[in-house]
Amino acid sequence: MTMLQQIRAKESLITDINSILYKNGINETINYEDVTKDEKTVSDLAKINARLSDAIINHLWPSIESKCVYHYTCRKKAESILNKNSFRLTNISKRYNDGEIKTFCETHDLKGYLKEGKDGNPEYKSLMSNTYYASFTDISLTKEQEQYFWTNFASPDGVRLKIEIKSENHDFRKIYYEQTKGQPIQVLYDLIKCIREKHSREFVLKGMSRLCSFYLSGEDYENENEFRMLYRVWNSSGPQPIVSDKSSFIELPLGTMSECGFKLNITEVCAFEKPNMPETYFFSKRKA
Repeated sequence: MTMLQQIRAKESLITDINSILYKNGINETINYEDVTKDEKTVSDLAKINARLSDAIINHLWPSIESKCVYHYTCRKKAESILNKNSFRLTNISKRYNDGEIKTFCETHDLKGYLKEGKDGNPEYKSLMSNTYYASFTDISLTKEQEQYFWTNFASPDGVRLKIEIKSENHDFRKIYYEQTKGQPIQVLYDLIKCIREKHSREFVLKGMSRLCSFYLSGEDYENENEFRMLYRVWNSSGPQPIVSDKSSFIELPLGTMSECGFKLNITEVCAFEKPNMPETYFFSKRKA
């Protein structure tokens, strides 16, 4: 390829990217310096300021700095949280059979994550082993939604915790629900398809491995109106998980900003009967 052809190929790539962003309502203009193009991929993985990935992520999954949410759970777990003054992030591998991360990879044709790894499992499974999360729902619920949560997440003697969350970690986000079964997020689909078919390379979004965890089938889960906090564990630094009975979790102390970047304050405990808990918490009786 001549120098002129290389320049024109670069210009064509950037023109296509900006056209796709504009078509999908993302007001950001990308320059060639914002991406890296090698023989196999187009990405901004090596960029300190990942303008392309940030533009897409902030459009689809904006980070939440502060929000009041509900967390429904069984009485035993609620009492553990209240008396130990700590909240657990659990390993997302427990949702492996739910297929949510697999569904994201399949729907968006992410071939690298779907291929089999050295251990015989698909590569996306390795994303789950160091990913820890907790789920919450909005406090603005209809009577039908509220009954759904009590029934499915709190059990007959369950408890609803009202929690104020402040987050310095960017990965406190609202779940993105698949609009139609099998229909990908349009901007990701357009970029992957265009760069693969027209430019003979794979598009790699910086942070894709985390965002798989913020995507669910709308058909199955949309009524949950879910928010998630997510923390990725690395062996070299940061909080490490506690392993117990074949499960693992990370404990976040209540009332203080944790090393994971989350601060949780429980402002209300609601149930039919008051759980065993310190008197410092405000209790409200659940209405029949």
